[in-house]
This record gives sequence, C-alpha cells and structure tokens, in this order.
Amino acid sequence: MMNNLITNKPSMSSLEIAELVEKRHDNVKRTIVTLASKDVIRSPQIEVLERINNLGFAVNDEVYKFSGEEGKRDSIIVVAQLSPEFTARLVDRWKELEEERSRPKSQAELIAEMALLNVEQERRLYQVEEQVENRSRSCRKH
Repeated sequence: MMNNLITNKPSMSSLEIAELVEKRHDNVKRTIVTLASKDVIRSPQIEVLERINNLGFAVNDEVYKFSGEEGKRDSIIVVAQLSPEFTARLVDRWKELEEERSRPKSQAELIAEMALLNVEQERRLYQVEEQVENRSRSCRKH
C-alpha cells in the first residue's frame, strides 16, 4: 500500500484476487502459472507478504503482483478463467484502485511519502559513508 503511494501505480495481488473470487489462494496461483506457461498472460512479479494466520502466527505468503495496464488485463483474464461471475467484481476493484490513484493525496499521505523517501535517502547516505570509511581505512593500511 505505502509502495503504491510512491509509485502511484495501482496494483493487486493474487491474494486479493483469491478473496474477490472466493477461491483458495493456491488455486489462484496455479491458474496464474498455467496461463503464464501458455503465454496467455505475462508472468507477474512475485512478492513475499507477511500476514497473521488463523492461529495468530506470522507467516510469509508468496503472492503474484499485478500492476499497471498489463497487470489489469492479466488479472481480468485470471478471474475470467477462475470464476466468470466474479469478473465484474474485479473490474470494479480496478476502478476503485484507479480512482484512489487519481484523487489528490491527503496531507498525511504526502507526509508519509516524504518520510519514506527521506528514510531511503538516509539509508543510501549511510551506505556511502560506510564505503568511504572502509576505503579510507584500506588506504591507510597500504
């Protein structure tokens, strides 16, 4: 979600698709693999998502991430394959995602986005400083 603030690109995971069509996530993933192997859709990016299971334990799920126009197209094909009656739900969900993207960001969203960008910049600066320090030590030894 926060990543969507930065990229400003709507996206949907295979887990969301499973919830929309009321199918098991492993069945949705299998359908995606089958359609991708037949070159009907492009193989989507895989991401690891941490969630709390029914027993209260943190578990990692591999999900397929659909984004952009091609992701929208491919996810509609996946849903049509799984459950034609739920295709309208998927189209409605993409419409919601696109409307979220097109609406102006709230002040809180802008602050959160700037904070995330600042953290990333600080991390990169720290890495560069460490590299300079390591090279400086290396040069002093020689």
